[in-house]
Formats: sequence, structure tokens, C-alpha cells
Amino acid sequence: MMNMIDETTPISDTEMDRLGERLTEDCGSRGMEETIREFLGEPFGRWVDSLADPPSGGDGPENARGLSRNDIRAIAVAMERAMSVRDALLVSIVVGEDRSPREFLMDFMTNPMHPDNSRRLEEILKDSFQDASTTPDTARCDNGVTMMFDIIEMVPERYQVQPLAVISYVLWWMGDERAMLCALRALALDEDCSLAAIVCSATHRHIGPAWTSENTGNTPEGVDTDT
Repeated sequence: MMNMIDETTPISDTEMDRLGERLTEDCGSRGMEETIREFLGEPFGRWVDSLADPPSGGDGPENARGLSRNDIRAIAVAMERAMSVRDALLVSIVVGEDRSPREFLMDFMTNPMHPDNSRRLEEILKDSFQDASTTPDTARCDNGVTMMFDIIEMVPERYQVQPLAVISYVLWWMGDERAMLCALRALALDEDCSLAAIVCSATHRHIGPAWTSENTGNTPEGVDTDT
């Protein structure tokens, strides 16, 4: 009799690595755009929907605001393999869907080098961080951070780096002093994590988004629109 995998069963290195290898092979044979759209289409849709949901009131992966175990696998693997996926997920948290529609973010994930995509992402971030009247959507950010922690609880350490970096960036945007702690945790796992290093630098230099009035109008150069 086949054993069923429970939704709360941690995901092994082998399981993640096999999925990552398949993603890389498919990108090579079918192209990044088609592969990422198929690989992340449904998980990303549930991710964006869940950002706007009210808190579920539960803790742990079984209450990951609409993300299934398979969604968590797909998102974590894609974040580790493609920085454009990490960056799109980050933007989806800090910027509402009215200004960063899911269709645009999917376009960016699949083709980050296109000038229109990179330019638009840069403009969205600058508008958010340099406009003092733009403040964090606390509920949306909390949902995003919680889902990222739910991912971290389920995946091996290697796949925790980018979720931790995203959490650190979101906390920086919220003016939360825990941003540095999460960034340092990411760097402890991978000293080459550039996004976490940038958050550490910005926090150490007291650079914050305009709404915090802390060295206002600065935007940490962290989202890699060219990778």
C-alpha cells in the first residue's frame, strides 16, 4: 500500500534537489518563459491570493494561507534557482496588486532581462520607497512574512536563504528592527546572499524608506533586476 505524504511532512533535500534539477532541465529544453509559467502558475496565483487574505489564526505549514506542500516546494525551488522569482515575490508583498499586477510579476519572473520589465520593476520600487506618503500595508506584509516563515519551516537549510532574505527586506520596509536579525541568519547560511547583505548595510547605515523619515528617500539597491 502506497504511503501518503502528509501536508506537514518536511521536504527533504533529495525531494527538493530532484525538483530543482527538473526545473533547470526544462528551462534548458523548453525555455524559461514556458517552464516558469507552467511550474509556478498555480502556486504563484495562490500566493498572491493569500497575500490579501485575512490571517488564518493558525500556526505552522498546515495553515500556510492557501499554500499546499507542493506550492511550497515549487516556490522555494524557484526562488533558489531564479532570482527573478525571489524579486517578484518580494515586490508582491511590499507593493499591492493595484500597482504590481500578478500578470506583470509573472512576465518579470519569466523574462527579467526585458528592458520594459526591469524598468517597470525599478519604477514601482522607487515610487514605493521614495514617496513619504506610501506606507506599508501591514496586513499584506504580515501575510507575506508568515508564508515565508511557513516555507522555511518545511524546507532544508539551503532553501531557507532566499526566504530569509525576503523577510529581512520586508521587515526593513516596515521599519522593524528584526530585519537585521533575519538578514544575518540568511548570511550565516550563505555568505554570498546579496539581498541579505544589502539589508544589513542599509540597516547599519540607518537608511530607511521615505515614510520612516530615516535618511528619507533612499532605496537599498537590493532587487536584482538584471539577474
